[in-house]
Amino acid sequence: VAANNAGMSDGLAWRGVVGVLCALWASNFAAAKLIIAEPGVDSSLYAVTRFSVAALALAPFAINTIRKSGIDVETVKGAISCGGWVAFGYLGQTLGLLTTTASRSCVICSLHCVFVAIVAELMRVSQTSGKTTFDTTRLAPALVAVIGVAIVELQGAAGAPTIGDALSFAQPIGFGMGYLQLENLMRKRPDTALPVSAIKLTVVALASLGMFEVTPLLGGSETTTLLQLPDFAAIFSSPVALGGVLYTGLVTTALALWIESIAFAKVPATDASIILTTEPLFAAMFGAIFLEETFGMSDFAGAFLIVGACCLAALLDNPGDDECIVEQDPSCEPPRKWPFWGF
Repeated sequence: VAANNAGMSDGLAWRGVVGVLCALWASNFAAAKLIIAEPGVDSSLYAVTRFSVAALALAPFAINTIRKSGIDVETVKGAISCGGWVAFGYLGQTLGLLTTTASRSCVICSLHCVFVAIVAELMRVSQTSGKTTFDTTRLAPALVAVIGVAIVELQGAAGAPTIGDALSFAQPIGFGMGYLQLENLMRKRPDTALPVSAIKLTVVALASLGMFEVTPLLGGSETTTLLQLPDFAAIFSSPVALGGVLYTGLVTTALALWIESIAFAKVPATDASIILTTEPLFAAMFGAIFLEETFGMSDFAGAFLIVGACCLAALLDNPGDDECIVEQDPSCEPPRKWPFWGF
């Protein structure tokens, strides 16, 4: 009995940790808007600084892990691919926040759980070689989520849809594909969580540097310099920008990823997914406190539908059985495997 009580307490504690992670990730949206609003700090400079700090923070621990247990080429390639998807999501988030609110961006980001559910079902069907059909019940969360997004976009307090809203849709796609590939990597090599995280962040940092290089060209700058080094003077001269970069780089990115690799091994995926659906509510709270953003009844109604859709998607999700052989048992659930559609 004592052992069961201890296990239950441990499980509740780790669920609480996932809740704290959720709040930390939600604070990124408000923090990013505060940092980008500082003089001389644009979205590309912020992105390259934040993710470089995060990658450098994890690098020593990742190298130590590689020395102890090693890492194979396939895992490295998978981590690079995963990092590419995550970079797509983060850059869409950073650019989108220029013209949309923190709370609306987070609501759009939360759609990743519905996106993952649909892609995961497509993965399941593709691995059965046509022996099973697409389960249309997996589309129910998507339908509910679409209604929620429509309410937020058309009736929300932030006003009419903006280009930032469109860019923010890179988040559910990029993060969703990244989660699916990370799941596959950790299924094969759970001991490489730190190196994989470091590689992902390095890819995101390089993608951010690429965005930094092309931003002047897209803005119509007449600069003739092929490559330019980031000038961090604007960040170092602003306490808000410097503190924000250290907070989002070290705490909500590097530290959060390290804790995530431990916590998600102790909390069932379904439970973790449901806890993480509260992220838009935390984002709305931080937006109201630090940015004076409003979150009206329509926003709450839309967010409620999206959170409900994510909970439904998590409850319907089945990661599959590693021992499933469809040829022998057509009723079993095969595991999700990578690559999928060549990605």
